[in-house]
Order: sequence, then C-alpha cells, then structure tokens
Amino acid sequence: MAAAPVAALKFTEKSSTSESRSTKDTAKTLSDENKILIGLTAAVCKEDFCDEAIKAAAILIKNNYTVSPEKYDLSDENIFLAENKIESSQKEYYKKVKQAVVSISDLNFFITADNEHIYIPYSDISRGYTEKSDKSDYFIPVASPWDCFSENYNKSAECVGVSINGLNYLCSNSQSAEQALKWYLPKLNFSQK
Repeated sequence: MAAAPVAALKFTEKSSTSESRSTKDTAKTLSDENKILIGLTAAVCKEDFCDEAIKAAAILIKNNYTVSPEKYDLSDENIFLAENKIESSQKEYYKKVKQAVVSISDLNFFITADNEHIYIPYSDISRGYTEKSDKSDYFIPVASPWDCFSENYNKSAECVGVSINGLNYLCSNSQSAEQALKWYLPKLNFSQK
C-alpha cells in the first residue's frame, strides 16, 4: 500500500552539480540569514535525516521565513537551535545542516500559489495522510503512509501541508528535495526568481 503513491511520481535524476564547500569556507561566508536558517532547520529535522531531506526542509524554512519571519521566535530552542547551544554529540548533524543551507543559499527558490509567495504549514508527522486546510484551497490531503511506520507515529497527529518525517522518507528513497516537496504540495508552483 505504501509503494503505490510513490510509484505515481515521475522520477528524475538528482542534480549533482551543486558546488561543494568545506566547513571552514562555509563558516567564513555565512550570512546572518543563513545562520538563522541553519538554526531553524536544525530544530525541525532529526539527526538521522538524510542530506536531501535536510535540504528539502531548508527550502521550506527559507520560503516560510521569507514570507513570515514574525512566526519564528528565535529565542525558543524548540524553534531555533543555535550553534552555541548544541551538545557535542550534535556537531556532525549541525555540520550537515550548515551544508544543506549553504547549498540552497544562492537559490531564490519560491513556493507560490497564483504567483503569490505563500507560507507553507508543516508538522513533524502525519497520521498517514495530510489534512485539508480550512484556510486555503491550496493545501489538499495527500497520502503519507510512511509516517505510520515511524517510531514517532501518532494516530491523532494532524498535519496540513508538509510532513517533515515524510520528506525524510521520500528523500531517503531517491526523491530530490524538490520532488519530495511537490509530493506534499501538488497544487503549488515551485519557481526560482
């Protein structure tokens, strides 16, 4: 049952042309916006997420922070994980998040509806499908059966928009960051400006 929705996607090969930078170079070139995006992304993803899922989450967070920065309380450690607050066991994970954010930092990638840049709701996990939004026709229910197999599965979880756990499942199974986001947001447009 879980394979059916994935099989409906058209697979395209991931681009391997992204520029590679060392962590030393990354640390020297981080803008304040990138530092914020790194902290926000690190708080949303889990340490075992694959690199492409972290990239997908970073795209989502960058989109949302651009649209509504006021929705993010940077003093809340559940929302923003500052580098000086991480435990030594999280350093490798934080390095992966930095690399993902730097890889998308030069992209002016926007998620739009009717040519309007919009905020995309997300949740840690769904109950096997995402919910229809009462506030917008752009967020429709989509299957997310892989969430049911997660150790964090919650049968009463409500998810409108994107399942972060689902992004990791899709990206861990050969989907690009953009393909995984498009799975959850089929009525929206993805563009670079």
